[in-house]
Amino acid sequence: MIFKLLIISAFLAKINSLPCPSRCTCSLDSKDRKVVACVKGGMTGSVNLDGITLETQIIKISAPEDNLNDLQMSPIFQSYKKLEEIHITRSNIPQLGLHFFWGLTKLEVLNLSQNNITQALPNNFRGLDRLKELYLDDNRIHSLPSSSFQFLKELRLLSIQRNRLTTLVISLFHNINKLRVLKLSGNQLGELNPEVFGDIKELRVLECRNCGLHKLDPAVNKQLYQLTHLDLGENEIKSILNEDIRGLQSLKNLKLDGNQIRALSDSTFVHQSQMGKLNLAHNEIARISANAFQDLHNFSELNLSHNKLESLENGSLSPIANTLEVLVLSGNHIKLNTLQDLLTIRLKELHLSHCDIADIHLQIFPDSLNVLDLSHNRLSDLPIEVIPSNLTTLDISRNMFRGLNEEILLVLDNVRKIKLDKNPWSCDLCHIVPLLEKSNKTGAYRDVVCMYPYTMSNKKLANVERSELTWCTAASYNSGDANFFFLGEDGRVGIVAASMSVCLLFLTVLVIIGALCYSRRHAAKYYTHEDKLAKEGESILENNHSPLFCDRELTFSFPGDKKISISTIDEIKKEHAITNGT
Repeated sequence: MIFKLLIISAFLAKINSLPCPSRCTCSLDSKDRKVVACVKGGMTGSVNLDGITLETQIIKISAPEDNLNDLQMSPIFQSYKKLEEIHITRSNIPQLGLHFFWGLTKLEVLNLSQNNITQALPNNFRGLDRLKELYLDDNRIHSLPSSSFQFLKELRLLSIQRNRLTTLVISLFHNINKLRVLKLSGNQLGELNPEVFGDIKELRVLECRNCGLHKLDPAVNKQLYQLTHLDLGENEIKSILNEDIRGLQSLKNLKLDGNQIRALSDSTFVHQSQMGKLNLAHNEIARISANAFQDLHNFSELNLSHNKLESLENGSLSPIANTLEVLVLSGNHIKLNTLQDLLTIRLKELHLSHCDIADIHLQIFPDSLNVLDLSHNRLSDLPIEVIPSNLTTLDISRNMFRGLNEEILLVLDNVRKIKLDKNPWSCDLCHIVPLLEKSNKTGAYRDVVCMYPYTMSNKKLANVERSELTWCTAASYNSGDANFFFLGEDGRVGIVAASMSVCLLFLTVLVIIGALCYSRRHAAKYYTHEDKLAKEGESILENNHSPLFCDRELTFSFPGDKKISISTIDEIKKEHAITNGT
């Protein structure tokens, strides 16, 4: 321990002994090289190195976005013979002077990105015999003449991304045949001239994203037969055919994402036997032939996300089943029953986010799976039978989960990393109790945030007590939460049951009222033709009482009905005697 403290003390003492301008900071990097960084911004005029020791090996001049420098280049660097790296960025440098870097025989990295340089000439880089990396990104370079970099014989990396180049002239790369990495992304080149690449046949990495390319040129690819990494993403390429990439037989990593490719035909990559990674995300692929990936013996990673796939043809992944480890199908509305071939592949990582998956009822995930991404779907349940036994990372964020039951939580105990955020967690007695109890015991899931009921909204599970939980009734939610289609099955059943109960109660009341009316109607008495009763009947009609609230007997006789009279036996005998004339 004491020895370590002594080393740290010596290191700090060494740093403090370095002369350093007040506007800069000075330090030693991991290779014990002296670094001076002036990054506060606001510098104007010619580049000024006053106060910076000649022993400096790395100079960094930059500025924050809101306080850019406004500098002019000068030959001041020629005295700093030990410089190995120069970084001058965000300084509005308009141009490079002639021979400004002459004599810097140890310089290996020159970074002049994010300036206003409009042109680069051969003599700008004269004297940099050992330069290995040159960065000219994010300038305003509109043209580069032939042999622009002819004095950089040891150059390994050239980056001129996001400039204003529209063409690459023949012999542009003359005399830099040791170049291994070329980055051209962000220049609207439209096409690549095969003759331009004749001087850099040792190239290993070519990046030309967003270059306005319309096709894969077989002639260019034939020149770059040693290329291992090709990135042509975000262009306008509409197809990829066997003959287009025949010359790229050393290719290991191919990126064609963000193009307009619609299908993969048989034997497309038959000449790329060493290829391990293929990125075809954000295309328009709707069909993949059964033998599209034939002869890819070292293939490990395939990205088909955000295409138009609804299914994978039977056997389309069979040629790469023994080597494929990472498969990305996110953003495709793919039918899960077409993915049962995945069980035959020893996948380690599977991404199925944004696939509109509402339920998983089939075992489609191989037990070899370590990482499973099911985020941004419509899942409300995850059967324990479908969870791979070797899973270490699970993402079910942004789904429709309201809670997790004890069985699933027991299985998830073996998963080291779980993402659960942005689900409509219902912190009530029906849904959250198992999750809450698990959180209290192990500390896991404590960052789960309640969404429902509204009284618990935005509250972390770590701050929830069981005594606070309410029953999962409709009363637990405010009107804004009562979206019937957003509820789980149990919530919907509760609402339906409550509605049916109300309907049954209403019908029962109607039946009782009807029965009362019916019984009162048939209990009405018939009246005789006696004067007194007739007068009483007339009196009833004259009174302005509502029939519903009348406290007298009701009569149901109507005009035209036959009247029924009731006579005594003596009256009948009397009428009979009169009839017989006695």
